[in-house]
Amino acid sequence: MKIKDLKLAVAQKNLRISAESSVAEGKVCKLGIILEDGSDESVKQFLKLKEDLNLKQQEVKIVFCGKKSVKNDTFEWPEISREDFGWKGRVSEKASAFIDAQFDVLVSFTASENKMASFLVSVTRARLKVGREKTSEKSIFDLNISAELSEAGIFTEEIKKYLKILNTTI
Repeated sequence: MKIKDLKLAVAQKNLRISAESSVAEGKVCKLGIILEDGSDESVKQFLKLKEDLNLKQQEVKIVFCGKKSVKNDTFEWPEISREDFGWKGRVSEKASAFIDAQFDVLVSFTASENKMASFLVSVTRARLKVGREKTSEKSIFDLNISAELSEAGIFTEEIKKYLKILNTTI
């Protein structure tokens, strides 16, 4: 295990305790979205999802956690990287704002080997966690949708379909 991975494991252990408590029963629905990168196509599809679900801007939080730095010139959403986590569970303000939020639905549209995205999903509180299909038996998602990273439109359509099936009040 690399030192960088060890640092994430320590932070994950410290933050998992707070993630195990249930999401507050609020009337406002919240959607959390973790994206691999800031490609225009995937961002547009998830903004369309927000509109299709009739959510306001403050009810949706989007973060990027790609392997390379994302230029946020055109986006108002932060990038969360390994630098946002330190030893002894120290968390930066922007990462803490996302982790401490309580979501009704948390969506991770990232590569399966993205350790930062897996970390965020495991420590963030949400009623329903949706992600791309994983090969692991111990999936961190409640709902796995099989779609390639280039198929953001298909992924968002499947989310809407399953939310309707699950009778989620988003």
